[in-house]
This record gives sequence, C-alpha cells and structure tokens, in this order.
Amino acid sequence: MGAITVLRPLALGMATGMRSQLGLAALAVAMSRGGKKGRKGHGFASMVQGQVLSSPLVRKSLVATAATELVADKLPSTPSRLNRGSLAARLALGTLAGGLLGWSDDRGFGRAVAGAALGAAGAGLGAFGGYHLRAALDQRTNLPDRYWAVAEDVTAVGLAAFAVAVTDDSDTRQTESLPARLRDPEYADASWA
Repeated sequence: MGAITVLRPLALGMATGMRSQLGLAALAVAMSRGGKKGRKGHGFASMVQGQVLSSPLVRKSLVATAATELVADKLPSTPSRLNRGSLAARLALGTLAGGLLGWSDDRGFGRAVAGAALGAAGAGLGAFGGYHLRAALDQRTNLPDRYWAVAEDVTAVGLAAFAVAVTDDSDTRQTESLPARLRDPEYADASWA
C-alpha cells in the first residue's frame, strides 16, 4: 500500500471528524462527476458508484446536510462533537466514508477494510484534533471562535477534496518510473540489510 492509498481514507476520515457530513458528500460529488476518471468497477463497487453515490437525490441530500452542518457549527447551541452520540456518529461516518473510498477503487475487500479502519482513525483525529486545536487557538488569540470555525471548515473541505481528487494511480506511476531493480521487492529488502 502506497502513501496515497493510506492518506486518502485518512484525510476523508479527518474531514468527517471535523464536519460529520462532509466525507460522504465529497464522495457523492466526486462519483456524480465521473470520479476516478470514468473508471467503473463491478459488483458492489459499481453499485456504490453508479447507483447510490452518483444518484442526484442522494448527492443533493448529502451536500445539503453538509452545508447545513457548516452553518450549524457556528451556532452557540450546537452540542460538542465530543459528546458520546456525536463522536460515535462521526466515527461511524468516517468508517463508512473510508470503506466506500477503498471499495470504490475496485481493489478488493481488503482495501475496503483498510479504508474503513483508516477512515475511523481519521475521524477520531479530526474530531479530537479539530476540537482541541480550535479551542487552543480561541484561547490564545484575540480572534473570535467563528474565525477559527471557518478555518476549520476550509481545512475539512480541503482534506475531503484531496481524498476524492487524488487517485491511487499516482502511487503506481511513481513506482513504475523507478528503474526495474528498485521496483523489485527482493532488491529493496536486500539493500536495507
């Protein structure tokens, strides 16, 4: 597994941890626009891409809930993302988003499980890290919290955009550009001995 393969579901999970609806919304937008450069999988991957996430109704619903959350996050009545229910939902949605991202690459069940685990880990990092970083910045600066909330929104959107825009093919292209002796796993293992 290359670095991009690990970073994509982790980044999508982090975005989901910061803004719970953003990961699935980003996947839906990417799939409806022919994400993965038009590649279609088979079986479940094809169903996820072609029927669920790229459905106009699903896409519009996910984008609307993500946009609503971006606004609701700034309200003082919004509960903490670290409450038991909110955190559990973020972890579950991060797991789902990471798993769907891994499975939509059409590289097997193992990739989906790895994506789900990385999505969950990213959601935990995004939820706790975003909350504590925002609280620390709010406390240590004279800027109102709403500015840090907008900065967190931009970060979450950037992470989600990275996760759905970059493909695992970039890892493959980098490896293929190496000389044949460096691509050989036995040679690489021997050189570190």
